[in-house]
Amino acid sequence: MENIAPILELRGISKTFPGVRALSNVSFDLRAGEVHALVGENGAGKSTLLSCMNGLLQPNEGEILIDGKQAVLSSPSIAIEHRLAMVHQELVLCPNLSVAQNIFLGREPKRGLGALDRVAMNRKATELLDMIGVEIDPKRVLGTLSLNEQQIVEICRALATDPKVIVLDEPTASLNDDQVIHLLNVVKLLKARGLGIVYVSHRLNEVLELSDRITVLRDGSVVTTVDAEGMTEPQLVSYMVGKARAGARSDFRERRHGGVMLELDGLSKAGKFQDVSFKVRRGEIVGIAGLLGCNREAVAQAIFGATSTDQGEILIRETPARFRSPHDAIRLGVAYMPADRKNEGLVLDMNIADNASMATLGSLGTWGVLRRGRVRRMASDIVKLLSIKVSSLSQKASQLSGGNQQKIVIGKWIARNSEIVVAEDPTRGVDIGAKAEIWNSLQSLADEGKALVVMTTELQEMLHVCDRILVMSRGRITGEFQRHEFSAETITQRFFA
Repeated sequence: MENIAPILELRGISKTFPGVRALSNVSFDLRAGEVHALVGENGAGKSTLLSCMNGLLQPNEGEILIDGKQAVLSSPSIAIEHRLAMVHQELVLCPNLSVAQNIFLGREPKRGLGALDRVAMNRKATELLDMIGVEIDPKRVLGTLSLNEQQIVEICRALATDPKVIVLDEPTASLNDDQVIHLLNVVKLLKARGLGIVYVSHRLNEVLELSDRITVLRDGSVVTTVDAEGMTEPQLVSYMVGKARAGARSDFRERRHGGVMLELDGLSKAGKFQDVSFKVRRGEIVGIAGLLGCNREAVAQAIFGATSTDQGEILIRETPARFRSPHDAIRLGVAYMPADRKNEGLVLDMNIADNASMATLGSLGTWGVLRRGRVRRMASDIVKLLSIKVSSLSQKASQLSGGNQQKIVIGKWIARNSEIVVAEDPTRGVDIGAKAEIWNSLQSLADEGKALVVMTTELQEMLHVCDRILVMSRGRITGEFQRHEFSAETITQRFFA
């Protein structure tokens, strides 16, 4: 493949934001029929480079060539005209439209006189969904789908443009194991058809399985481009984070447990979960494992007062609590870190200081007037405590990497000193180094006597940090494991009970 001319080439790309040099002289190329992976920690420059590929950003220096000819990708629509499509990690879809309408939005098939051909649109949507191997009604309203099903629709939307280059940015972050297998098979199929694929993932096992070549970014520069064959995960990690941090991870810390802080007693919600009961003590981290679709996120929302329940009780410090809204839960010391940090955990257009202070506004003012100095001091303390990489406290949250955004979500609840913390997929879409830092931050909360409930699809991460692990399947608790009983194989078996 070495002698094949690239279909996409980036030469000497540099990009600067106010106070930050995001990319420095980055070169990258892609050949037809190749999967070229792009890896690096959050903040390494991957997202900025992808945005330059896709026309969302314009580089300050360097050039982009498509089929050997210089191209000015001034917008995503121009990139699509050059048959370059991108699947974003964060969904860019319209929840009130149907699946088929989302797939063909702006490119709807027409009949005579320009009328919309719904039959053809639904048929073509079904063909794309069948190719990926999922059964989703193309007439169904997108907003009624689960997050992983919406990710599938996003991928079909990109394929509908008939691309010769497709960029997949963390495409499996929201998928369960079976769907991941389907997607990886689709990637292999697209490669066999001659598409060039840029694959971005923090799941290094996927990268090594799929890729022909791998380019590693660190601090906005290319560290190396290597053939995937013969590479190992430890070698990639070493390139990504440097040898000094290559072994970084969060390991379990023994803690003394205190009294019961949170108890669910027979909690039920029709169509979501049934008879859920468990306790969490001071200084304890309880994990809830299970496949996507087990509805553990509905339990998290119930604990935070974001959804009502039909039966059972929630007890806070052994006293029954009735939550009419999240405000009631917050008042009783409950914090919630949602999986969808960009839509539910942060206000992206607000700056770092305002996001970090969002949960503590009442303590940062006098007579109802917010004191900006207090806000900035509190935000500065959080940034230092969690080693959040920012150019200034005035920087918008949208400009931070995924790992640093997640730290802001954690930080705002640290500032409030909440005693019960519910964290849903706290390391979703973040790199190895950031994962260790986030888990260490959560373990520090447990060290201080907080009670934590964590939910994540990454079972291995739970095994490293949890005191106990519960398993949910189809809305019910199907297993409970003490630390001395931890076994990935045994726990996974309860996913299907």
